[in-house]
Amino acid sequence: MRPCTSPGCQGRAASGRCEKCRSRQRKTWDRRRGRQYERYGPLWPIRRLNYLGENPWCLLCGKMATVPDHWPIDRKQLLAMGVPDPDADEYLRPLCAPCHNRQTAVHQPGGWNRDRR
Repeated sequence: MRPCTSPGCQGRAASGRCEKCRSRQRKTWDRRRGRQYERYGPLWPIRRLNYLGENPWCLLCGKMATVPDHWPIDRKQLLAMGVPDPDADEYLRPLCAPCHNRQTAVHQPGGWNRDRR
């Protein structure tokens, strides 16, 4: 075990930050990012469940889908283009969480935080 890489932390981790510091960082990111209904509007949870009910399988690996991914353009870009309904089914694809995370890392480096300066 090595010392935690967070400044001032006395914890230990196999690599990088200790679990306590990682948990604290995740909470900070979640607060900054906002809740689902704040980002997508109050109807998103219902639309999400309906979409996944109609499209239950991951498009990339065939496992059960858990994420309606905005594709081929992300939601922010659709809004900037003036698309009236960026959450319409035509802009979504069903993915499982591992495939969604992998695709986001490849096509959207920095994730939701990439535009923040």
